Amino acid sequence: MRLVPKILLQSLAILAVSAVLALGVNFIRPDGPAPVFAAPSVVQLSKNGGEIGLKDAAMLFITGRAVFLDARSQFEYQLGHVQGAISLPPREFASQYQDIKPRLAGKEAVITYCDGERCPLSHSLAKYLREAGVKNVYVLVNGWSLWLAEKLPIAKGAAAPMSSAAPAASGTSAAPGKSAGRGGICRDCENK
Repeated sequence: MRLVPKILLQSLAILAVSAVLALGVNFIRPDGPAPVFAAPSVVQLSKNGGEIGLKDAAMLFITGRAVFLDARSQFEYQLGHVQGAISLPPREFASQYQDIKPRLAGKEAVITYCDGERCPLSHSLAKYLREAGVKNVYVLVNGWSLWLAEKLPIAKGAAAPMSSAAPAASGTSAAPGKSAGRGGICRDCENK
C-alpha cells in the first residue's frame, strides 16, 4: 500500500516538470503561442489618427476592435483583401460612404490600406473619412504587401452586399499567406 502514494507523488512531479519545460520552450520560441494567463496586448492609438504599424493593426484585427477599408480598385479587392475588409476606393467615397458609415460606428479604429509604399490611395481615403467626421482613422502603409508577407488572414472575392446588418465583407476565404494578387503593385497607383 505504500507504493500507491509514492507512484502518485512521482506522477505529480513528472507532470510539474513537464509543464515547466513546456512553458519554458514556448517562452523562448518567438512563434510560440501566448500563455493562457498572458494579459491582452494593449494597442496605444493616437487620438489624431495617422499611420499605424502592422503589429498594432493585426492586434486590432484579432480582437475585432477595428474595421479595415481597402482603398484599392474593386478588381484588386476581388483578387484578395484583408479578411473582413470593406472595399472603398477613394473615387467611390461620395457614392458609398453613407452605406458604409454604420459599419464604422463603435470601432476603436478605422484602418485604411492599399498596396505599395508609395500608394496614395489609403491616405486619400483617410483624408475623406476625416473630412466626413470620422476621428479614429489610421493608415497602414504598404498594408496589403505587409499583410500577405506576415501570412495574416485574407479573403478573395467580391464584397458582400452593403447594409448595416451585413457582416464584414470577406468573400471566399483564402489560406493565410497565399498570394491573392500581385503584392506590391497598385493598379490605380501606376497612373498617379
